[in-house]
Amino acid sequence: MLKLSLTPGEYITIGEDVVVQLYHMEGGRSYLAVKAPREIPILRGTVAERSGAKRPDGLANVSKGHRTTGPI
Repeated sequence: MLKLSLTPGEYITIGEDVVVQLYHMEGGRSYLAVKAPREIPILRGTVAERSGAKRPDGLANVSKGHRTTGPI
């Protein structure tokens, strides 16, 4: 897993068609903008898990208000 530190306005590209931008930070929240083709599904992890999807392996363990721990 790639781990990056971004400041508001910075972005990353994924392949040729996907762009993720950190556009705002406020308090403990970060706001992302995702530009991707409509045929690529984008779903918040909690929504996917409620629908029965398994949490992907290798994600960092993060508690609200705490720094990232675990595998990266």
